[in-house]
Amino acid sequence: MSKQYSITALRHPCYLFALLLALLAYAAWATVAPAVQAEQNWCELRARGSLRIGIDPGIQPFSFYDSSGWNGFDADLARELATRLNLKFSSDPVGYDSMYDALQTGRVDIALSAVSPDPNRTAEFAYSQPYFDAGIRAVSLSPINTINTDLTHKRVAVGLGTEADRQVRFWERRVPHLQRLPLADDAAALAALTSGQADVALVSVFAAGGVDGATGWQVSSLAPRPYGIALRREDQRLLAEINRALAQMQQDGTLDALRRKWVK
Repeated sequence: MSKQYSITALRHPCYLFALLLALLAYAAWATVAPAVQAEQNWCELRARGSLRIGIDPGIQPFSFYDSSGWNGFDADLARELATRLNLKFSSDPVGYDSMYDALQTGRVDIALSAVSPDPNRTAEFAYSQPYFDAGIRAVSLSPINTINTDLTHKRVAVGLGTEADRQVRFWERRVPHLQRLPLADDAAALAALTSGQADVALVSVFAAGGVDGATGWQVSSLAPRPYGIALRREDQRLLAEINRALAQMQQDGTLDALRRKWVK
């Protein structure tokens, strides 16, 4: 009899309404809770006054140690970022393989050393907007926009064993009449281009940085490899502040200046 009463009671409109309110309250809290946590984490960071940065000091020219301490593209970026966030910063040499562990345990707030976003880690970690594209570059007389069209019937020079070489090996099986010209290194690939032995040279971003645009050569980004700043997914307020600062750096020319300084 009591079982029948309890089932009947649960069917009463008042109980159903209370259950609906409870479910709505839970859903609302599940939506709001991450934002509350993000704000709390941001307030704690602001109160501490310091941004803790996990680095790998073995990735030149982005992150390395010299007589002045931590140096490189990412070191300069970190200093500028901390200034714009009104924070001091400290670097912690955790190594590339240990960056995510350092983030997860709260040892560091962000990881900044030529970090490429990993789609397999997005459940726990977030990435800032890209601040640098480390992908290979195509150097030619006209821009390379579409692989299948712009590389058809082209002689493509690459440094043997380079990332560009591996990419062209993949493309030459798919792009009609693409001719791969393997040479000693990026410098040799660029020399083949200037001598007329090749139509396109595929080289690293660093080799392409030395190409003089005044000579008429066009540099195009192929197979992009963006670098971003990694942090815990729950630190969405910090992520928003970092993205705001990076957008400002892009607009005011700071990022371009860093690229010219370190990549040439």
